[in-house]
Amino acid sequence: MLEEDELDDIIMTKPSERERVKMEHEFMHKAASHPVRRQLIKKIGAFGSTKDEIQQDTDIDDKLFKYHTEYLMNGDLLNLVNGKYFLTEKGLELLSNIN
Repeated sequence: MLEEDELDDIIMTKPSERERVKMEHEFMHKAASHPVRRQLIKKIGAFGSTKDEIQQDTDIDDKLFKYHTEYLMNGDLLNLVNGKYFLTEKGLELLSNIN
């Protein structure tokens, strides 16, 4: 049986580079495969957009908007700067693959 210290070591171990890349690819696939997230990414585009601009051109309500923008920000695909949403480098890479 594992001792408590060994279990803590296993839990606190960072994923290997291969595991990290695999998780990143899975996240990108999940982000790109959801229609609302694709719509957000396309609307924000290379130059960014405000919440009002995005919601004006889409039928995304406040609750969905908040959920999906937070998801994209947590995945380092999206940033919010002075009230305007911008795609990160990873977000721009994803945009180029879904257009």
